[in-house]
Amino acid sequence: MKILFSVFASLFFFVGCSTVGAVMEGGKTMATNTVDTVIGTAGNVSTAALRDVSGVVSTAADVAEGVVGTVVKEVDKQTDELQSPEEGE
Repeated sequence: MKILFSVFASLFFFVGCSTVGAVMEGGKTMATNTVDTVIGTAGNVSTAALRDVSGVVSTAADVAEGVVGTVVKEVDKQTDELQSPEEGE
């Protein structure tokens, strides 16, 4: 009877160990997939945000360049009007 009990006890022990191993492996797979998904999504969102910001900065730079160019032309025109004809030539 002792031998039969030992056989069943060892059988449950091995089945329990393999179940625990399977659960641990499944948990590890789930955790690594979750980390991969979160990091991938965060990277994609960061890249998209940086592209949006660079687009806004580029547009602002183009607008500022146009405004500065217009101001420079207008100031040059007005200083030309203030100069006497001898100085301007």
